[in-house]
Amino acid sequence: MELPPESAGVRAVFAQLQVALHTLVAALLVLTLVSAHRDSTGEPDLPAVAAAVGFAAVYVAGTVWDRRRTTRRAVRLGWLAAVLALWAALVVQVPEAAYLVFPLFFLAQFLLGAWVGAVAVAALAAVAVVALGLHHGFTPAGVVGPVVGALVALGLSAGVRALHAESRARREVIAELVATRSVLAARQRQVGRESERARLAGEIHDTVAQGLASIGMLLHAAERADPSHPAVEQIRLAREVAGENLAETRRLIEALRPAPLEGVTLVGALGRVADRVRAEYPDIEVTVVGGLATEPPSELAAASVRVVQEALFNAVRHGAPSEITVIVSDEVIVSEEVSVPDEEHAAPVSLALTITDDGRGFDPGAPRTAAAFGLDGMSRRVADLGGTLEVESGVGRGTTVRAVWPAGRRES
Repeated sequence: MELPPESAGVRAVFAQLQVALHTLVAALLVLTLVSAHRDSTGEPDLPAVAAAVGFAAVYVAGTVWDRRRTTRRAVRLGWLAAVLALWAALVVQVPEAAYLVFPLFFLAQFLLGAWVGAVAVAALAAVAVVALGLHHGFTPAGVVGPVVGALVALGLSAGVRALHAESRARREVIAELVATRSVLAARQRQVGRESERARLAGEIHDTVAQGLASIGMLLHAAERADPSHPAVEQIRLAREVAGENLAETRRLIEALRPAPLEGVTLVGALGRVADRVRAEYPDIEVTVVGGLATEPPSELAAASVRVVQEALFNAVRHGAPSEITVIVSDEVIVSEEVSVPDEEHAAPVSLALTITDDGRGFDPGAPRTAAAFGLDGMSRRVADLGGTLEVESGVGRGTTVRAVWPAGRRES
């Protein structure tokens, strides 16, 4: 998988830091080799040169080895111990080798971690101060230099670790967003297919099925008007054919309805939807309460199932609830200002759905999210059948979605 742009940028920063570190080591090592000549004779200090060459060889071998394969932590720690041991031997011979402690500060931080690395940095700074003091005497510059270098190294290392943590957090967020986008895309495709199936079922019901029913009634009336007419047998046959096609059309309409509605009432279909959510999210309790005096038309039942499915989907994906309640009713809606229903504050409805969860909720005035777009789709679906959708939510207060289709809407 291709890394996101910010991850590639952070990786480039780390690569530049490594190049800078290696360059600093090389420059200070050259300074050490130049200083490994005795001032009086100009001849090289062979033990110091040998220690410098050994330091360079071990350092280069470790960096090359680490690039070629995945190195275990124990091997890296052994390499760091060897580098520090050679540096200690070198600083005894050449005082200028004490300046190599600055890149070693960063190596210790990167390989030992924050707290152990901080202790190692303090120890290295102490060794550098002692080495410079033994060679040239203890001076303020000889003490302040390594100490300031150690503090700078600790600060830069903390910044690099914070940058790395931020990069990793962003990668995780982007991966989650990509996964969520895939889920939402699949969900939208499913909703689109099911919406089209419901639309086709409604169109067939309102056109073909109604037409066939009217034809059957007209033929039956003609058959009863003149039973002795020579064409009465043909009329009866035509009526039977129309009845058979009407039955077949109704079966087609049923096949196009949402799967949870197959063979059950609307309340039963909502129970199936709740069962599916409980099976997928065992930690969430989903309850369906209420009932209907009469079954709603198929188009309204299909829309109700879709609204509940989308509301439950939004709740479990974005609200992290522990309990969700679905209330279905075709009784009166009571105003919130009164505690009991009465004729003045109640309005009859053909169907009312209320989905309430105890999740973290959301701020309705915040920028649009995937859940908000799902609410827009539910609102359009409800409005297409003459109903209204209300959403009540707040951060930390859960969410309530209420869909109401008033009595007197166009019946199928």
